[in-house]
Amino acid sequence: MHRAHRINVVQLELARPFTIAHGSSSHRETVIIEIDGGAGEAATVPYMGERTEDTVEALKGLMPLLGFRTQSVQDIQAQLSALSPAVSCAADMALFDHVGKSLGQPLWELVGAPAPTPFETSLTIAMDAPDEMAARVREMPSAIYKVKVGGPHDEEALEAIRGSTNARLRLDANGGWSRERAADLLPRLKRFEIELVEQPFPTSDDASLGWLKAQGYGVPIFADESVSRLSDVSRIAPSVDGIVVKLRKFGGVRATVEAIQLARTLGLRVMVSCMIESSLAVTAAAHLARMCDLVDLDAPLLVRNDPYLGVTYQGSQGYVPSGVGIGAIRRNP
Repeated sequence: MHRAHRINVVQLELARPFTIAHGSSSHRETVIIEIDGGAGEAATVPYMGERTEDTVEALKGLMPLLGFRTQSVQDIQAQLSALSPAVSCAADMALFDHVGKSLGQPLWELVGAPAPTPFETSLTIAMDAPDEMAARVREMPSAIYKVKVGGPHDEEALEAIRGSTNARLRLDANGGWSRERAADLLPRLKRFEIELVEQPFPTSDDASLGWLKAQGYGVPIFADESVSRLSDVSRIAPSVDGIVVKLRKFGGVRATVEAIQLARTLGLRVMVSCMIESSLAVTAAAHLARMCDLVDLDAPLLVRNDPYLGVTYQGSQGYVPSGVGIGAIRRNP
């Protein structure tokens, strides 16, 4: 492999065990690639049945085709569109980073996004005993929290959290509710002034999203795992109030921008979010923050050994670094 081309698998150590409706983990794996000075990332998402080794092998096979100095951006992106979202995301991100550095332009300018300003992100409260979740809120002051729900003590957890903060609360069930559970809970949870509920039902039960919206509980419904391709945006639009976009989910910067633009034409609100990944991928996503209504980009605050320096935080306020390309810098070059 050419010296300028490198693939690294990084074990991201979590600051504390991270529990959602899909399960619990103490670390996550992510794949970092570097091609001709551009860097990209593909986090492994366990609940999607992905394997890091498959991503690495696919990227190794792709490397000879990605001579960024010799191919046009359009030619490369045409090749990426047929690949898995993980492989496409890493390569597409590296391409934009390379092009930005070559042209002396930041990522936001390359995609026609507004110039970054400080953004307010939600901070994630993973599932735990209700008193532990409330304690986490007290030790991590924020204007917005995203509370992971989908367990047996959702109402008790919200009661404890609301007793500790007046911050805005967003719920993320990660597909952990049934219709019966949602119908039972949401009318009672409204008293906690819930800003939205994200992915209440499994992706196998997308029909229930429209059903829930029709109930008129007054809590906006956002789709996350149910929307991972451009065609999903149009399909799901009548059933929800908004969608969650992630670079890793859609397969890179270009596809995510297209999803945002389509959602806008369909009257949907958009929240830009992330997987558990390094500051490389989260910084790239942060360049798109002003294209979106809501921001959920706190993954670097959950990781002990972030291999990149990029977006910075003061409490829940996030700042996109100046610089060309993505603007993230490897800590140990």
